[in-house]
Amino acid sequence: MTIRSHSKNGSDNSFDGLGLRLRRLFSPDTGRSLIIPLDHAITMGPRKGLEQPRSIIEAAALGKADAVMLRPGMVSCLSASGAEELGIILALTGRLASGVDHVLLNSVEYAAAQAADAVCGEFKFGSSGDLENARIIAQLAERAHTMGLPVLVTVYSRPEALEKLGSDAYAHACRIAEEIGADVIKTLLPDDPSVITQCVESTSVPIVLAGGPPDTSTDLEDFLRRAVDRGIGGAAIGRRAWAANKPVEAIRGLVDRRSRGARSCLNRWTCWSSGSAMWGCRSPGKPSRQA
Repeated sequence: MTIRSHSKNGSDNSFDGLGLRLRRLFSPDTGRSLIIPLDHAITMGPRKGLEQPRSIIEAAALGKADAVMLRPGMVSCLSASGAEELGIILALTGRLASGVDHVLLNSVEYAAAQAADAVCGEFKFGSSGDLENARIIAQLAERAHTMGLPVLVTVYSRPEALEKLGSDAYAHACRIAEEIGADVIKTLLPDDPSVITQCVESTSVPIVLAGGPPDTSTDLEDFLRRAVDRGIGGAAIGRRAWAANKPVEAIRGLVDRRSRGARSCLNRWTCWSSGSAMWGCRSPGKPSRQA
């Protein structure tokens, strides 16, 4: 699998700053990613599982996740055992308990100073403030790319968009995310083969599935396996991982589903310069913070 790196001058930038950091978010063996987000507390409070962020990071490392996503103020938790093997994504936009739309809370410069491998911003497609949120994310992406930082854009299709556009809203939202600068897209999708395929075929950057709230009616591991078979690049699972009774085992199960069953045709994400492979069996592996 190869992952696109943002350089349009024809040079091989697999190992420029952005390319190296992007590699840290994905498994060098499968080219897919399992991200454990723990950025929920400013909205939801320190609910069960979030009380000890350092323990979540240790569980992510023990479970062989690829990256964690947290807020800049929690960087001290990265002293946890095994954290040096994880990619670090810092969430820069957010909201509190009320409202829907995000605002910019932290700067790209501050994230870079905190040794981020990537930064994240979020918007809701169909909300009353979606255009302003898209502008915030686009400007965040411009600044991040100037500094060699990859951008993960989280986008959710609101009921307003689904009512107007039907299931096409999901692919529309993903395409907006890419066009405003996403290197990786995180989104919540239904367990519908046609919707997943449409989203994958409408974009040229990896899509990782959000886990959403715990829902016993959905077998998340099997859903992830089916989605990866259709071209999804991995998952970003928070509450269903760190709120589990046995977080390490839960994360290991998700890693297994992320890795199995995917077809070789997932080599659809390519660098701007042809042939410059960032992933696959000849990859030099994920750069370590101990290197």
